[in-house]
Amino acid sequence: MRFSLSILLLSISSLLGIAQDSLWVLVNIPVACIRGGKANASELSSQAVMGTPMLVLEDGEEWLRVQGPDRYEGFVNISNLHRLSQSDMLRWRRAPRVTVTSLDEPKIFADTLDLSPRGIVSQTVNGSILEGVKSAGRFTHVSLPDGRSGWISSEAIVPIEQWASTPYIPAEMVERCYTLMGAPYLWGGASGKNVDCSGLVRFALYGRGVLTLRDARDQIGIGRRISPEDTDALREGDLLFFSSVPDGRITHVAVYDRDGRYIHSSGRVKTNHMSPDDPDFSARIYRGASRIDGMIGTDGIWQIADHPWYF
Repeated sequence: MRFSLSILLLSISSLLGIAQDSLWVLVNIPVACIRGGKANASELSSQAVMGTPMLVLEDGEEWLRVQGPDRYEGFVNISNLHRLSQSDMLRWRRAPRVTVTSLDEPKIFADTLDLSPRGIVSQTVNGSILEGVKSAGRFTHVSLPDGRSGWISSEAIVPIEQWASTPYIPAEMVERCYTLMGAPYLWGGASGKNVDCSGLVRFALYGRGVLTLRDARDQIGIGRRISPEDTDALREGDLLFFSSVPDGRITHVAVYDRDGRYIHSSGRVKTNHMSPDDPDFSARIYRGASRIDGMIGTDGIWQIADHPWYF
């Protein structure tokens, strides 16, 4: 059952000692980097795409410690974010919004009569959330979190409600992984630009309106567990987990395709085979799998339509 966001906001702000007029932020650039410390030189630990709501845990003039809707915490430069008061957040949740579903990183233009590079207001990426109403015309007028506005191709977006409630189909999730085939591995990457292993999982599920925990070591605990001995039970879309040594910590996650083949990000997004006899075998130790299908809404797996930070 959904709880009252206004009560949640008051409770969190009281516990954390954060002023209610600076409790929330929205990501204001196509992809914001989440780091382990308050410096651009700090380790990149994750990313969040435009329009992602984040809770401010620690305020600051240049860096904010934030928590994402997936519970992941880190530091983001304030230049990448737009502050929201409590009332702003409530208004945003109720506002007409659209989500970018195109994989082509569509641009927002100031004027539909000038589609040249000089007319670009901003790039977007798959999963970006913008304010606006999808029109029947070729372009739709949208607003970015900081109020900048312009026109985006109507074919690149859908109403947020449609994206957020997309029925989960494992085969389509696997196909989304293949759209990044050959993309470079980036530690902490979690967008359509580049990904790490768990970031590929996040990208594939987020495009289906599903949000999960961020890291492989956490993702192994979500969904329905499949033992490493039960390889015959694997289905498309199952998450496969690996370690470097027997009984070691989980260091890698992949997405099962079919016939022993899986897709993952290791050096680049590519496929490998589970069988040691296959020339495409990757020498990692398989530690079992988790099934997302049929488990959306359980701990660590959110349908965006049911997440109180979005609606």
